[in-house]
Amino acid sequence: MKSKVVLSALALLFAAGAMAQDCTFFFPQTKGTQLVKKGYDAKGNLQSVMTYTVDEVKNIPSGLEVEADYVFKNSAGTVYDKGDLEAFCKDGEFFMEMKEVLSNPSFVSTVQSDVAATDAVINYPSVSNAPSGNGDDMYFDDAYIQIYSKKNRKDRKNVSIYDREYVATEQVATPAGTFDCTKVKYKIKSRSPKETIEGYGYEWYAPNVGVVKNEQYNNNNQLQYYTVLEVVK
Repeated sequence: MKSKVVLSALALLFAAGAMAQDCTFFFPQTKGTQLVKKGYDAKGNLQSVMTYTVDEVKNIPSGLEVEADYVFKNSAGTVYDKGDLEAFCKDGEFFMEMKEVLSNPSFVSTVQSDVAATDAVINYPSVSNAPSGNGDDMYFDDAYIQIYSKKNRKDRKNVSIYDREYVATEQVATPAGTFDCTKVKYKIKSRSPKETIEGYGYEWYAPNVGVVKNEQYNNNNQLQYYTVLEVVK
């Protein structure tokens, strides 16, 4: 009986290890690593700065979990928001909290004071794990997040990201370096008490780094803003 228990425990251990290996992690995994992303309008004017710092790395049964502190500032250096987010593997797939969307300046441009975002997670699949190997079988979650002023909850935006789909695997050059990325297209709708904005965007994400570039367009195919990874240290 004891040998069966030991063998069962080893089987679970190996299964957990296999699951961890199957999960491509799209965020830094070394404590102290810092990412700096900057957001710009269509004319290239700085709008926002998002800084992430890996605070804790721990093993969990399904793979790995990383906690990171973030600070979100406007172009003048005023802190809009700060807090922490989680990135983790679950059932062989990578997920990250949607505090990432705060780095997109159009989401917060009309929220003038301290901002916060409701908790939500979204998946980032790996093309190498797709059955077809070309991304056709990749499943992408939709996401819904509310961004609001800490001083006035009525001053808010409800952001929906949906119809995400794989586009290509390609190299992307950024000020922080050149990365092998998965390119994904998505549709987006932002609702506030004053207006509703619809459009689409592209994001490029790389293993062990995350989203290194993001572009958003309106439905007239005009670039509205973009974010880019500036520093990894």
